[in-house]
Amino acid sequence: MRVRRQSTHTLLLFPCCLTTLALSISGIASAQQLPSLSDPAASGSGGGAQAGAAAGGAQPGAARGLTIVPSLRVTETVTDNVLLAKSSEARSDYITQISPSLSVASRSGAVQGSLQAMFNGTFYGEDQSRNRGFLTMRGAGRVEAWKQHGFIDLNASVSRETISAFGPRPGDSVTGTGNLSEVRNFMVAPYWVQRFGVNGNAELRYLFSETDSSTGAFKQSTRNVVSFNVGDPAAFGNLGWSVVGSDSVMSTSGRRDLKQQSVRLTGLARPGASLQLRLIGGVESNNIRTVDTQQSSIYGLGADWTLSQATKVSALWEDRYFGPGVLISADHRSPLYAVNLRYSRDVMSTSQALAAISEVDTYELLMSLAKNSHPDAVERDAFVRQFIADRGLPDNIGVSQSVLSNGLFLDKRLRVGLSLLGARNTLVFSAFHSERDRQTEQSFSVFGGDFQNSNRIREVSGSVTLSHSINPRLSTNIGLTLSNSHRDTGDATLAQTSRMRRVNAGIVSKFSQRANGMLSFRSLKGDGATNYSENAAIATVAITF
Repeated sequence: MRVRRQSTHTLLLFPCCLTTLALSISGIASAQQLPSLSDPAASGSGGGAQAGAAAGGAQPGAARGLTIVPSLRVTETVTDNVLLAKSSEARSDYITQISPSLSVASRSGAVQGSLQAMFNGTFYGEDQSRNRGFLTMRGAGRVEAWKQHGFIDLNASVSRETISAFGPRPGDSVTGTGNLSEVRNFMVAPYWVQRFGVNGNAELRYLFSETDSSTGAFKQSTRNVVSFNVGDPAAFGNLGWSVVGSDSVMSTSGRRDLKQQSVRLTGLARPGASLQLRLIGGVESNNIRTVDTQQSSIYGLGADWTLSQATKVSALWEDRYFGPGVLISADHRSPLYAVNLRYSRDVMSTSQALAAISEVDTYELLMSLAKNSHPDAVERDAFVRQFIADRGLPDNIGVSQSVLSNGLFLDKRLRVGLSLLGARNTLVFSAFHSERDRQTEQSFSVFGGDFQNSNRIREVSGSVTLSHSINPRLSTNIGLTLSNSHRDTGDATLAQTSRMRRVNAGIVSKFSQRANGMLSFRSLKGDGATNYSENAAIATVAITF
């Protein structure tokens, strides 16, 4: 198969760039040996685990809290509908994808966090004009710039997100690419921390974030936020207080700035060692719905209940300018299973949604599940990565949940995640229900996107994957994903509902400690704006160096 010279040249240079980045992080992290965090996983759990990133590639630095795992994945996909077009226009193709990747995690020293980066060189057998090279990346970390006082939080991601919830929902990154867009999200937040008294704490923070995409439906957007947080949870024994304030500006090319300011005073009470209650009052102002700034009051209640180290429940209710603001979360884990539930009702932007409500990460679910059996974060990380590779589990469970919008929207969302880990069987399940209402005027959606012709979008989706270990070197898995999207629109030419069903089945063979092979089959069917179906066979070899 003929490959374009430019794509090949980029592919060869990328591993060198990743290696240089890894060595740089390694040198900074090992230059200072400071005590690790009380919960090392909190500094950056390293989600987005790739099938080839197994424990066998950990470098000697892992003993000091640093792991570097380079890997390579080669995938061959044969599909009978590469564009996910209607049956009369379906075209078959075979696609080769070569994906070198690097995973770096540091859990001690001045730099703590994780970075996973993968370059994907994609080559089409029938239509070489579609050949592409693209980066996927996810990283989060913290830099201690001034001992115990000055810190910098960093977060960055490059992902391929669906442009529309009503277009074809591909099962990978090489088919149905007409409904995929590269979305880049970057955040840096320097902050200063000062302790006072016995338990008092003051923080001053500045946050800058930038979000951009490869589609014209979403224009570059930036956020600038200045915030402070001062409080003492035990100022008067079991009673405490905190004051939190923020001033943010969201800017989009060609559109007016969206400004928000708020100040909250919270009274804290701890009637028992495991329970904390919150009473909230404050004021806020913004120009989200109209050009003129509007002011309103805030009042609310909250509670945090830690039943045990394995079970935590938190609830918050506030009266806000958009109505009730709600955040409820519950987490429980045992040696055999972990479950988490989250319900939220809040106004957010695309950049916030990318960080908060992306696809459920298999790595995150299993890291929570393995916390009892592997209390050391580095050992747990190696175990989970090896487990995902051996079982051939998908990196993410479910479908892309982001909405590409330059405006703000009210998202009412319920999400459930469950993972079960047995001696030979593993079950990973996730489901969500979301209802999004556009909050800014129509001019923010003229570029395109689902809010261009609708003020409300509803989505419900569920996904389950079951893996069975036949023997130490051979395992099988099967997965089912269902999704349903609905929009309120007066345009009769637009489909109001879109449905998708995807079934995956595969077998994984462990060739050696550092090499796995996987053969899987996929059946995909969708209807809505376009009725489409696809059948595909995928062969993958993953090697860790």
